[in-house]
Amino acid sequence: MRSENMQRMVLLETLRLAVPMHMAELRLLEPSRRAEIASRCATVIGSHGDALQFGGKHCAEAFNALARGLAAAALTAPGGVDALGGHWCADPWCRSASRFDHADGEPAGTDEPEPITTPRQVAGVIRDLADYLTKGEAA
Repeated sequence: MRSENMQRMVLLETLRLAVPMHMAELRLLEPSRRAEIASRCATVIGSHGDALQFGGKHCAEAFNALARGLAAAALTAPGGVDALGGHWCADPWCRSASRFDHADGEPAGTDEPEPITTPRQVAGVIRDLADYLTKGEAA
């Protein structure tokens, strides 16, 4: 197995452990608070996401921000989130490969977005969700 594939596999497996732990902690928070957390996490990932790929002194900080940001997004986005080959959702029984397969009001279809495969792409999705939630709370 190539080193790059091994790194991705290790990242995904550690996220499969860490994201649900963060979800348990964030579950009772208000959506606006989760949006704030997601926004802060996206900033950290955007600044230090390279450390997840290449190592460095910010690797642990970036990983925790990634796991916490995914948890906040999974609890708030209808149908959860798909990232880096994993799926996380507020519904503990959900095992869907794509949030579009089970989200309320979202038809399953072939027009799914491109898969999210890098920490910086995850940061963008988390930031977009946080922005959306903040605007939705204000409305």
